[in-house]
Amino acid sequence: MAGNSRNDVFSRTEYRRVIAWPERIRREAPFFDRVFGEASRAPDDSRPRRLLDVGCGTGEHTRHFAERGWEAVGIDAAENMIEDAEALAGETDSGGTARYELRDAAAAAVLPEAPFDAAICLGNTMAFVETREEMDAFLRGVADALASGAELLMQLLNYERIEALPVRALGVNVRPLPEEEGEGEIVFVRVLKSVGDGTVDFYPITLTLRPDRDPPVEMRSSRRAKHYAWVRSDLQSALVAAGFASDVRFLGSMTGSPYAPMESHDLVVVARKQ
Repeated sequence: MAGNSRNDVFSRTEYRRVIAWPERIRREAPFFDRVFGEASRAPDDSRPRRLLDVGCGTGEHTRHFAERGWEAVGIDAAENMIEDAEALAGETDSGGTARYELRDAAAAAVLPEAPFDAAICLGNTMAFVETREEMDAFLRGVADALASGAELLMQLLNYERIEALPVRALGVNVRPLPEEEGEGEIVFVRVLKSVGDGTVDFYPITLTLRPDRDPPVEMRSSRRAKHYAWVRSDLQSALVAAGFASDVRFLGSMTGSPYAPMESHDLVVVARKQ
């Protein structure tokens, strides 16, 4: 299942440390505002807008929406992710709240905050869904948790491009070491290998770089995981079957650029609950 896979991949990969979260969210925030600026809700409803973050990871996106005044709930099937996310739980200065719960997307509709006015599923979460049957249950669970007219924003790697070219590696992330580890940097490398059966082997590797030492680079962690290479046609049919409208929008980045199969690094999806 997706939760077990995510637990396994990130158990020795420092997910919060290897991503520049403030910079990433600053880049994405204008796109969030465009997609969710008029999130569906009854005109006489004075409650805060509610957002569901599916596959929330360590919770940074959930917290961002809470800081914008939303009642935001992050769910993830990976226990270690939720344990880290809990540090970001609570009320914000804007009056919004962030709450996290260990839960599979298929059971999202039973959350007490449902129905939600919007949902996100970012960070390639869908690549850990192994079968079409599981995808159908995943998306039905999300759809059932949403109010009519609510938007779902999804982001995953563009596996059409990865398998066709093929793409062997993603961009390298370099971040400062935690203060308690002294001077140096964490280097996050992601290597890919298309298997040819609709899956891609994914190798997340984290290194410690200290230029004043010999050797200057040491291995922190390495793993192998399987990505299920869902593409545009898979998602279109699955979303409609789950209860989303047929006018699904496919974009090429979290800035809203057009989707180009052999050029876009990401596949970004905006779907509206019927």
